Amino acid sequence: MHRVALVLLCAVISFTLQTTSTASPTTCKPLFNHQDDKVAQNNRCIQSEFQASNTPGSAMIEMNSNAQGACVYTTAIQCGNEDILMGDIAAIDFEISVPPGKCRPTEWMAVFMFPWCGLAGGCWDGGEREVDFVETKGPNGPGGFSSNWGERPKQVEWLKQGGALTADTGTSQHITFTSSQILSGHNSGTYQWDIRVCDPSETKCDSSNQLWHAYRETGPIFFNTSMMIVIDNWGVNHPPKEGCTLEVRDMVITKH
Repeated sequence: MHRVALVLLCAVISFTLQTTSTASPTTCKPLFNHQDDKVAQNNRCIQSEFQASNTPGSAMIEMNSNAQGACVYTTAIQCGNEDILMGDIAAIDFEISVPPGKCRPTEWMAVFMFPWCGLAGGCWDGGEREVDFVETKGPNGPGGFSSNWGERPKQVEWLKQGGALTADTGTSQHITFTSSQILSGHNSGTYQWDIRVCDPSETKCDSSNQLWHAYRETGPIFFNTSMMIVIDNWGVNHPPKEGCTLEVRDMVITKH
């Protein structure tokens, strides 16, 4: 009897260890259905249009005006029915697509994230707390694809053979954002944030297939909160082009 119990106990321990060692990280797909007009107001939009998506992890916005000051956007504040907490994020993966010939050379589009904090407009703080996965406003001028943190010199443009990728020629890429926190004291430390861009046929961008590699930023006090993810086309610097589309597909957040 004791021998049987011992065998059963060993089997349970072995199963538990195997389950633990092979367990996959938790993932979820954000739902772009949160309307926050204050986000558009913060970016000086004269008129804005919110375009929701019912497909978790995916959304497409389309500009319906060519008037300067017109904006379209959508936002996500939850992933798997839970707030998107910065400290939980290990990685964010998604594909972006802008068709060629549909947008003006100066179209200002972006996919970015900043603290939501449960407030209208979030804790945007003039972009000081913003990470731009994608932005067509960078070192190579208006309409040039790049990624950065705010508008700092660390912003890096996306390049192809022969030059920069631009809004009017369009693009299709996979984006991988990774985040880890290195603590150096109570409520202080460093987030290691990296953005890598690679071919859309890839499932993840890394050092073997990246087009470029991003940056490190400090200040977890700012980011130990819930986050908002925004997809937008801001027609505030130049007139936008009616029919210009920006699509995000299969965005997956991997948690620590």
